[in-house]
Amino acid sequence: MESEAKPSSRLLKFGMPMTANVWKNARIDLGASCLFSLFNVVLNQFYVAFAIQQGASNLQVGLLSAAPAVGLLFSPFWASWIEKANNPKPFVMLPNAVGRLLLLLPAFFAYPSVYVATALLFQLLMGIQAPAYAALVSRMYPSDLRGRLMGYVRVAMGIIMIPLAYFVGSWSDAFGPSGPLIAASIAGFLSIGLFSTVKLPAGKAPVKPSILKKTSRFPLQEQWKLVKENKTLAVFLAATTFSGFGNMLANPLYQIIQVDVLELSNVQIGFARVAYFSALLLTFLIAGWMIDRIDIKYTLLCGIAAYAIVPMIYGLWGSYAAVITGNAIQGIGEAIWDIGILAFVFRLAPGREAMVFGLHLMLFGFRGTVGPILSSSLSSSVSLTILLIIASICGWIGTLLFLSGNWKRRQLRP
Repeated sequence: MESEAKPSSRLLKFGMPMTANVWKNARIDLGASCLFSLFNVVLNQFYVAFAIQQGASNLQVGLLSAAPAVGLLFSPFWASWIEKANNPKPFVMLPNAVGRLLLLLPAFFAYPSVYVATALLFQLLMGIQAPAYAALVSRMYPSDLRGRLMGYVRVAMGIIMIPLAYFVGSWSDAFGPSGPLIAASIAGFLSIGLFSTVKLPAGKAPVKPSILKKTSRFPLQEQWKLVKENKTLAVFLAATTFSGFGNMLANPLYQIIQVDVLELSNVQIGFARVAYFSALLLTFLIAGWMIDRIDIKYTLLCGIAAYAIVPMIYGLWGSYAAVITGNAIQGIGEAIWDIGILAFVFRLAPGREAMVFGLHLMLFGFRGTVGPILSSSLSSSVSLTILLIIASICGWIGTLLFLSGNWKRRQLRP
């Protein structure tokens, strides 16, 4: 039994009072995230570049960029199951354990088709764990500490990823991508093994029968009902749909510009990733502090706007300096979308995190599938600059929607 109610069990760490169980979870999360750093760098920063270097076509690049979204198309259905099971932990651990081992496939079979198939299989598994992770984190950390703890853990991960980005670039330039892929798979598997030791509060209340009855229907009915009843949630979903579509429309174009247009080496790409991770690290630190102290709409606005600025820089500037700058701003945006959206969902729908987050992920699935495939298919017949400006316009529409919808509403309280 956890003794969370006893004052004597509370510790003061980094200026935050917390229970021994929360502190233990934070240390486990920190260790697992540090191990995960290598997997993160290889998969999210070099995987598409490796595929292009192995001969991937523009359409295959689009499929690789769309892969994260394809798996999330089914998130609402998993979210319904997760909520009824009332135990998100297995839905996080098992898909991650299997998915991270899949990275061994392109390491041993270096064909573009294997890269694409592996990415799609991996992301289908991530579609299971993503809504479960939102519910898991809400139980791991109390709401008044969650933003800072998530931020601090990711700051540590970012510190490690900065030298790793250069190291992976140098390693793959010298010996090819197989070594980094194998190492990333092993590190990722060890990471989820460590993360599986987190402890959830023993006294978590079971799901209410009324909720079970509602979620036994077609899952989308219950999720859209939540949207209709919550105008702030509706504005949030509309804004992130436009901004996120612009980001996903531009995403494969960034890789094509870096590898095919500017002909950057993996070391040069590594330096760009250093800029990305440096900005990511700093933003995690600042955003985590902001989320716990001021209205979250200010933090989210910065993240949504970042996805409008990056394609504009690539489209109008289009040099290696633009790649460095764009990577830094992309890091700012992704850090805020990572912890900011989770925190926003926690406050909008306490107890229904998996359900709401599953809906958000499903919408990401649609825009993230259509956007990359559309832009990569058009890239051979339409100017990359035009496509990037269109992506930027989508981002600015999302930013204005969020700005106009939230500044007229009552502030969302922590």
